[in-house]
Amino acid sequence: MLINIQGFEMNRLTRITSKVCRHFFLKQPGLVYVLFVFFSMQAFAVCLAETPEDQTILSETVTIKSKGDGGIIIAGRRYAVMESTTILDVSGKEITLCDLRVPSEAVVEYRLRKDQDPVCVKIENKRLLEGATSLVIVGDPG
Repeated sequence: MLINIQGFEMNRLTRITSKVCRHFFLKQPGLVYVLFVFFSMQAFAVCLAETPEDQTILSETVTIKSKGDGGIIIAGRRYAVMESTTILDVSGKEITLCDLRVPSEAVVEYRLRKDQDPVCVKIENKRLLEGATSLVIVGDPG
């Protein structure tokens, strides 16, 4: 069933929706404002969670001392290695954390995270140091 209101044809469902919306906007403006504030706060929280500082990628030439369960150790600090981390060996071939030989000199790109270990974005091995192995040493802090 179609009806004509102010030049617009609307079916029964649209008419009911229109009445419900009119009720909330005209008779319950407080609820509309509360919902607006709630959703605005949610959007603001998302913006705060993704601050530009979190997305800044730093790059350094470092000595990777050791590796372990999901991370590497650089100057006594653990850096998290994720599945998305790109790891390149000395020849430029992409490898996994298991295949990474340490100790080595490497260019490491990473992001800082508040109250957490930094996350490696890219690890590019430049030179293997004496005794470099892909084995994980038991009791290694990495």
